[in-house]
Amino acid sequence: MRLSESLRRNIMNVIGGGIVNRFVLKKSRIDLLFFEDILANYIKGCEDAGFGKEMEETAEKWMNLTINYQYDTLKKFSIVFIFNSVAKKIWINLGLMDDVIAEKKGDIIKIKTEDEYITRIIGRNRFSIGAWQAPFKLYYDLDIKCTKAQQTKKYCIYVFSLSNRQWHGTTSKEKRVYDKLNQPRRKTGFTLKDALKRGLFQLKNGNKIYFRGRSLIPIENTVFHLFSNEKILLEKVPILSYEYFSGIIEKSAKNENKLTLLKNILQAMGWGSITIVIKDGILVKIDNPPYGSQMERDNWLFLINVILGYLWLLDKKFTISRIKESYQRLEIHYST
Repeated sequence: MRLSESLRRNIMNVIGGGIVNRFVLKKSRIDLLFFEDILANYIKGCEDAGFGKEMEETAEKWMNLTINYQYDTLKKFSIVFIFNSVAKKIWINLGLMDDVIAEKKGDIIKIKTEDEYITRIIGRNRFSIGAWQAPFKLYYDLDIKCTKAQQTKKYCIYVFSLSNRQWHGTTSKEKRVYDKLNQPRRKTGFTLKDALKRGLFQLKNGNKIYFRGRSLIPIENTVFHLFSNEKILLEKVPILSYEYFSGIIEKSAKNENKLTLLKNILQAMGWGSITIVIKDGILVKIDNPPYGSQMERDNWLFLINVILGYLWLLDKKFTISRIKESYQRLEIHYST
């Protein structure tokens, strides 16, 4: 089922400030849309700076945490069957790739992909290797080793070898806790459907969403909490954000209009219900920010720095002066 059809039938259910994905094995899950270029280039910057191993481990942990909630269901089927039927349809229909095929012969697992997200922007990267490893480690409870990663922006081939060493995954928050934290309190306001209807976002080929010619990808939000907690080159995020937005936001637009656009973009992408107030700088209030599935603290620094980069369109002197967190609410004060 294409993303366009899932939106119409509320399988991808959108509310004010949130997106609930009912695609995934009949389980609801909090998803976001995010700027593929910013995420991909952050990963590339980290790997180019020597943090490839950390990016691989983060991706593996993220996928492990995400899949934990479907673990019992996954174990009922062959993982190759899951990849080549259920998962394949989901990923293609969400625009995350054009094709994926998995095969297993003995202890060797091979995955072939076409136009997979992240890699289609930056080419070779270890983050994608980590993401592909996690489902097999979790399924077999065994460690695996990547013996080949042939990555181009269009096609990728991954080969993994199963070992006989037991693998212990990462514990997620209890599902009831995750669901309660992400329970929306407000269901009205500007939504993804509004953004598509008004032309702020464009849906192409029935499954790919764009903002002014740049791709937006649906992604489970825990990865941003992991990046925020690990703090690897977070200072580069506002720079990437500023470079991204400066190429697509009209310089002549009034500051008030730029802030309204920011509010609508973030809310439609599922980051929560957004209020922006111009007071001694700029105060950004977020109700119902998405919580992650990790056991460590929830941390929205990645998002906060993306917003900072956008605010540099107004004034390059803006900095983060105060962050206030309370239950289901964030307040970030930016000042010059």
